Amino acid sequence: MQFRVPQFIDIEDKILGPLTWKQAAYCLGAAGVTYISLRFTGSKILGLLIASPFAAVFLALAFVKINNQSFVEVMEHAINYYAKTNLYTWRKVKQENIETKQVVQHADNKDLIPKSNRTNLKDLALGLDTRVDNN
Repeated sequence: MQFRVPQFIDIEDKILGPLTWKQAAYCLGAAGVTYISLRFTGSKILGLLIASPFAAVFLALAFVKINNQSFVEVMEHAINYYAKTNLYTWRKVKQENIETKQVVQHADNKDLIPKSNRTNLKDLALGLDTRVDNN
């Protein structure tokens, strides 16, 4: 019995023409900000100057991809990176770890790894090569 397996599960569905839901929402947000800024400012030039950065961010959120990541994810990673106050310094540690010494001593024990002779390996390889399935 054969089943159909979905192939492209990581691709979002196109809902409004060539746009996905998220892209359509971001485009509507850009249009809304532009409309509001043009409506409530006295001058069209001033309204476009106010709306253009916001509309550019909305359109970037909708369409820009950087290294196959959406602009939303890139912005989230950037905000998280700059919000944290981590200071990374390199410092050479001179003390030795006791656990590593015990592991090295334990690995030197000959009883852990049994030795096999060449005939056993040949028999095993021959058995694997000539194995016949009964199914």
